[in-house]
Order: sequence, then C-alpha cells, then structure tokens
Amino acid sequence: MACIKLNLNVDVNKGLSGLKATLRLGRPKSGTEKLEKEMTRLRCKRDDIKNQINEAEREGKIPTNEVSQWLREVEILEGKVADIDQDFQSMSCFSCNCFNRTGGSSSNPTEAFAANIQEVEENAATDQTQQAGDDVPIRESSNCCSIIRRAAKKLDEANELMSRAGALDPIATVGPPEPTLMLPISHRSPVGIESYVEDIVGYVDGGEGNIIGIYGMGGIGKTTMLKRIQQHYLLKHTIFDRVIWVVASKDCQLKRLQMNIAKSLGLQTLQENDDEQTCGDKLFSFLKNRNCLLLLDDIWEHVDLQLLGMAHSAIEQGQQQQPRKVVVFTTRSEIVCAQMKAEKKTKVKCLDSDQAWKLFEQNSDGDVLSSDAGIKFVAEELTKECAGLPLALVTVARAMSGKRSWEAWNDALHQIRDKHEWTTIALPEDSLVMYKAFKLSYDSLENDSVRECLLCCALWPEDYEIFKFSKLIPCWIGCGIIHEFNVINEAFAKGYSHLEALGAASLLEKCDSDYVVKMHDVIRDMALLMVSGLKGNKRKWIVKAGIGLSDLPRQEEWQEAERASFMINEITCLQEYGASTFPKLSMLILHGNQNLKTIPPSLFASLPRLTYLDLSDCCITELPKEICSLTELQYLNLSDNHIIRLPIEFGCLSKLEYLFLRYTGLETVPNGTIANLLMLQWLDIRGIPLASDWWWDELKCYKGRHQLSVGIHINATTDNIERLNMLPLNVSIWELILDGEHISKLPSYDLGTPQWGCRVSDKLEFLYVTRVRLDRLVLAAGVGRESSLGCLKRLDFHFLTLLEVISLNRVRLNNLRELIIFGCLMLKDVSWVLQLPCLNFLQIRYCREMKELISESGNSNSITISSIQTLVLDNMSNLNRIANRPLHFPYLEYIDVKDCPELKKLSFGVEMLKNRIKRIRGEDDWWNNLDWDDVSIKDSLTPCFRPPISE
Repeated sequence: MACIKLNLNVDVNKGLSGLKATLRLGRPKSGTEKLEKEMTRLRCKRDDIKNQINEAEREGKIPTNEVSQWLREVEILEGKVADIDQDFQSMSCFSCNCFNRTGGSSSNPTEAFAANIQEVEENAATDQTQQAGDDVPIRESSNCCSIIRRAAKKLDEANELMSRAGALDPIATVGPPEPTLMLPISHRSPVGIESYVEDIVGYVDGGEGNIIGIYGMGGIGKTTMLKRIQQHYLLKHTIFDRVIWVVASKDCQLKRLQMNIAKSLGLQTLQENDDEQTCGDKLFSFLKNRNCLLLLDDIWEHVDLQLLGMAHSAIEQGQQQQPRKVVVFTTRSEIVCAQMKAEKKTKVKCLDSDQAWKLFEQNSDGDVLSSDAGIKFVAEELTKECAGLPLALVTVARAMSGKRSWEAWNDALHQIRDKHEWTTIALPEDSLVMYKAFKLSYDSLENDSVRECLLCCALWPEDYEIFKFSKLIPCWIGCGIIHEFNVINEAFAKGYSHLEALGAASLLEKCDSDYVVKMHDVIRDMALLMVSGLKGNKRKWIVKAGIGLSDLPRQEEWQEAERASFMINEITCLQEYGASTFPKLSMLILHGNQNLKTIPPSLFASLPRLTYLDLSDCCITELPKEICSLTELQYLNLSDNHIIRLPIEFGCLSKLEYLFLRYTGLETVPNGTIANLLMLQWLDIRGIPLASDWWWDELKCYKGRHQLSVGIHINATTDNIERLNMLPLNVSIWELILDGEHISKLPSYDLGTPQWGCRVSDKLEFLYVTRVRLDRLVLAAGVGRESSLGCLKRLDFHFLTLLEVISLNRVRLNNLRELIIFGCLMLKDVSWVLQLPCLNFLQIRYCREMKELISESGNSNSITISSIQTLVLDNMSNLNRIANRPLHFPYLEYIDVKDCPELKKLSFGVEMLKNRIKRIRGEDDWWNNLDWDDVSIKDSLTPCFRPPISE
C-alpha cells in the first residue's frame, strides 16, 4: 500500500480539514461558471440601474449615495472576478488533471495530489501570517482549491449585492446645485482619408491629448474624416460613454451649440431662456462623470469648451482619475486651431494624382471611361484641373457621368480651362477651383428649372436640413419654378424629379432622414456667389439666414435686391419703410423669427413687386389690412402664427395662387374672402380650430379658374365627410386630417361608404385619422367603384385607443409609400400590410397589445414584403416576434427598435440580413440578448448597429 510522507510546518489536521471543505465546493470549472452566471445577472441589474440614473439625470437629478456605493462595490467585485478567471485560465497542470480538464505536465495522480497538499499548507501559512498583522501584499494562489474557495466567496458577495439591489429606491434624487467653478480639459473607404483617421484614433486611444483640430480648405474632406471617427467610436463602446456630434457652421451662436448638444444627449433641463452660463453649468453637471467625445464640425472662431460641458470638476481634481473629455473639431483655419489650444493639429491636404484619379473613377461611369481612350484622356485632364480637391472631383465626375461622347467631354474641358471667363472672377485659387467645378456641374443640369431649384436651396441657413415635402418643394412651386400643372399632385411629382436630379449630381446631400436634404456649405457658398457675389450677374439676392440677426440689415444693403431671406433669426420688429423702398424685391422670407409679433402696415407698400412672402412660424397676432397693396402676390405663408381673423381686404389679393394658413387658430374669415381668390390653386388649412365652419362656406362657393387642392382638418363626422363629397368639381382634397376628439364611440368606421366619393378620395395623397373612438376600421373602395384612394402615399393612424382591427375591402393602395401607426393600444396586428405592394416605410409605436406584426400569412413557409426599406418599432411592450415564419424584405435597409423588451429574435431571411441592411438602431441590452440561428449573422451585422437617437 503506497504511503505519502507529509512534512508540514503547520497543523496537518487543520490543513486537511481545509482541503476537505474546499473539495466539497466542487470543481473549479463548475464554481467559476456559477460565479459568471451570477455576475451576468448582476451586470444586467447594474445596467438597468444605470439606465434609470441616465434618465433621471436628464431631468436634473442625481443618484443617491446608497446607489453610488452599490455601483462602486459591483465595480470592485468585477475586478476581483476577472482576476479569478485569469488565474483559472492559467492554473497549474494538477488542477487540470485533478478535476478532469485536459492538459498538464504531470501524469502521476499521487505526485499531483502531494503537490496540491503542499499548496494547501502554504495557503494556510499565508492566512496565519496575514492574520498576525503582516501588511506585505501577497498574491493569492492560483491552484484549484484556492480558485474554488475564492469563487465561492465572490459568489456569496454577488448574491449579497443582488439581494441589496431590490432595495435601492429611489434611484435618483434632486441634488444640490453643482459648483460653477470648472477647470478646462488638458492641454469603400473614402479616398485619402483613412490614414488621417487612423492617426487621430491612435492619438486619442493613446491618451496623449484631448483637443484635436482638423483644418484645411472647404471641400477637402474634413467632415468626412469626422464622420469616420464618429463611426469608429460608436462601434467601439469601451472608451467613451457618450459620442456627441454637433455642427457649428459660420455665424453659429454658442447658445445654439449648447442646445444642440443637449438634444443629442436627450437632456431636457436646458431651456431657451437660460443664459449661456446656466446652460454650460447644466451640461457640465450631466457630463462631469462621463467619458465624452465631442465632435465639433465646421467652427470659424474660438468656442468655449467649458460652456459646452467639456470640463472637469475642480473639487475632484487631483483626488481621483478624471473622466476623459476629448474634443475633435474641424475648421478651415489653422489660426482657429491655435485659439482652441489644440494639442494635435492635422492639416488635410489635397489628394495626390493617383488618389485624385481613383476618386474621379469611383464617381464616374466606368463603362464610359473604359470605352474610349480619348474620353479617358480628357477625364484625366479634368481630374488635374480639380487640383486634388475631393469635392471638386466628385462634382465634376458626377456632372460628366451622363456624357458618352468625346465631344461633350472635350467641351467640358474647354469650359473649365476658359481663362477669359475665370479672369473676371476675383477669387482665391482654391475657391476658383471649386467654383469652376460647381459651374460645370450647374451648367450640366438638364434644364433651367433644375438649376433654379438648386439656387433656391441656398436661401436656407448653412448646414441646414431642409424638409423636402413641407418646405423645399412648396418654395419651388411658390417661386414659379414648377408651374403648368392641373393639381398639386402633379407639381410635387415634378419636385421629386428635380430632387432626384440634384442628388444624382451630388449637389444636394442625403441625411439620416428621408424627409430632409442638405446643401454642402461649399456648394452653398458657390451658389450664393452666382446669385449675389459676382460682378455683372443678372441676379441680386441677399441671404442672411440663421445668423442670429436681431434687426434687418440697413436699407441700403438690400434696397436693390430681388430676393431676400432673413429666415430663422431673432428679429423682433420691423421698421417703417417708405413707398416702393424695395422696387425690385420679388421674394421676402421672414420664416422662423419667433419673436416677431407685429407687421408694420407700411411694409407692404414698400414692396410693389413682391410675389412671394413667407411669414410662417413667427408670433404675429394680426394681419394689417394694408396687405391688399400686394397686388402681385402669388405665394403667402402665414402658418404657425396666432392669427385668429383675416381682414376683409384680404380678398383683394387677386393674383394669389398659394395660401398657407395651417395652425393659425383662424376663427373668422369674412364671407367670400377666399371663395373669390380666382387664381388660387393650393390652400392649406390644417390645424385650424375644429369648431369653426367657415371652411365650408368658402369652399362650397369657390369660383376659381383652376383646380384647387386643399389640405384640411375636420371633425370625423359623417356630415363633414358628406360635405367634402359635395364640394364643387374644381375643389379636390389633397391632404385630410379626420379628428374624432369630440365624437362619441363608434363600433366601426368604413372609409368606403357613399360619402367617400371622388371629391374626397381621388386626389387624396395624405390621410391622417386621429382620436377616433372605434373598434374596427375598414379601408374600402367607393361605392360602385373597383378602387379608390389610388393616389394615397401616406397613411397615419394616431391615438385610436380602442381600435382592434384594420382591414382592406376591394381597395388597392398601390401608391402607398408610408404607414405610421401610433398609440393604437388595442391593435392586434398589421397583417394587412401584405397587401401594400409599394410600402417603403412602416412605423409602429406605442401599440402595447400587439404581440406580432404579421399573424395571418396563409400557408406559405415564408412571407415576402417586397418594398419596405425602413421598419421602426417603438414602445411595443408585448411584441415578441415579427411573424410566425421567416420574413423576406428584399429592400429592407434600416431597422429601428426601441423599448421592445420581449422581441428576442429578428425573423428575417438570412440573405437579406447579410446583403441589404445598412443600419440597425436599438438599445445595447436588446442587441446583445437577441437570439440568432447563426451567430455569424450577428457578427456580420454588428458594424451596422447604432444606439437609439434621443428624442
């Protein structure tokens, strides 16, 4: 019988009893797995609490001391558990063999057991020494028994922390005012960009400095670089808690930057009437304990980073490591880099010849370049003329992409090299290169209408996201650029065509939302040069939009102007002007001056040739009767004001074609005022008080010469719908809001009953049904007709809180592009969307009873929804699946999911997920806990994942 001789310096019985007790705990692998499982639960609980804290902090609250202490203990425990896991991964060979793990250098169990007993002795000796008061830190042993013991101890601590978590209430409380004393922070990839991005990311990751300036001429790619940096850190969550993107632009005010940062953070405590210091204090309070990256695009002068919240607390300075605050900004000026005390300055240079040609090729029609050696030679010469400026290269390449003859290419080269034309323009060399490219692209547009549409985009502020439907296309129509149409539907079709042409030429940029477009600031500069800054041009525009004006410019600055845009400023009053002061002015835009309350009567007499007047979104309460002097006026926008009556003289605007009165609170309209506007083609009276019936008196007597398209908001009664159907033949409903706020509960609502005749449905493009109390809603063809609602493009159902079922009956919604369902709490599903062949956008929010989107799919093994590109699901607390079988959305590109905790799986076709998706938005917890049939699908989609946008 084999014996083992033990030679111990400690009590053997005590050591063996410790070993036995340890062995009873089980295998180390089992112990660490139990610990990791409990730690996963603890981390989830911690993240939930942090989310609650974040939400509370947006309301100006702070976590309680008890919660802060609990979070610190969890953090300490995580570090100790990580040590245990590391030791377990690298522990001795005996540990592996003893507990049935593979590997190890000793194959003799007896020797291994003896070695382990020796380690138990040493551990016991260590414990005795430490108990005796030895303060020398000794690393814990990493043998099996030690790991089992340590894991068991940490498991108890994790259990104890979990048990305490349930009593952490309240999560946050109102805290004392934060100290205002702050210390500043310490001193197919785009061609030619990646090396700069890698350099800056390496600098940030290395912790060498916290203020980085990127500078270079306009159009050279600075914003593209900043977007790549943003993308990198959105995907790499380990460094920064917040990645904030803000566009500054020329003449931008600090207060506006502060409010935009707050919006990006979802922070609700900043108020418009707060001063800059107060806003800075609130931003600092919210960001002080967070690692933040601020990406500040296009600054033109020094910006106080402290007042943007990018500072450290003076009280905490030196006591513990400060959360990191990093700022990366772009500017055209190296001087601004110095003013901002940038620790790293990166100058973006023009592309070299190889890079320039590669970028030109990427934006050209490759088949054309390869089809003719002569064309390729001219293309290379055009590339040289762009002098390595990326925006110029892209602009020229896109302008030439439709040209297929050598003659057309050669003519473009002659134009861009025409010294006679360019010597008359006093521009710096870099601006001249861009202007040549812009002029070539401008001249290459298909017709004058598209060119005029482009120039109109410069009326908005720099870097402004312009709403296509509600702002831009109406402007084009009001200017007379889009004309010769029968109904407004045709005008918008032309508008969308022009938008497509400008986008294809890269003269307008797409944004995150399909509802808006943006003009690159350099392209805008070039357009303004063309209409206002070049000697001898035929136009004279003055554009001072979004620059914080409190008064209009001096009279002599714009007395000879043809168009004037002062939109989105802070103008509070208008001065008195003499008659015909502005004899040439045809357009005046004062939209968005929200403190402008009165219009002096003399203003109208000073504008004898005015055809376009936009006074929307001001604070005007009364319209002077002198408006009748605007005898040439064709477009008038009074929306979003507090006007409650129209003067009787309003009916004298005999040439008025487009009238917008939405959300004006208009209650009184003298009989015949609108009915006698004989040239009127478009009337928008949505959002006007429902109790008023003046709309019926005016529309039923309309005597105009053209087809009148109407946007209207009415009570959703049978009588009102019948009224719409009784309107004259020259009145059609283009946009309709049916509001049931004051109507008692209805069992069902059939949009195909006799009152839904051609006056209501034939030209209808936008239908909103809101606050109607009904159980069932049917979209049906009109009586005696095979189909109706054939022009319908957008359909909204809002706050139909009792609605359970929506169905279609004989109706073919072949043009429906957008479906938005909001606050329909009892709705069970939207299976009927399978009957919408052209639906691009599906948004469903706050439908809390809905458990699946598609519940009736027939007997097929999979479901195909052919055209949806964007799917948005928000606050669907019971939604647990999209459908009961795989979905095939061949065009799906964007998925947004928020507050859908039960949705554990995306049941989409595998190939579609891999090949089409561009972006998935959602909470980190939701994304990390999704079930996948194939983990590789998640890996391929992870670069597309983004956190949700704060509202």
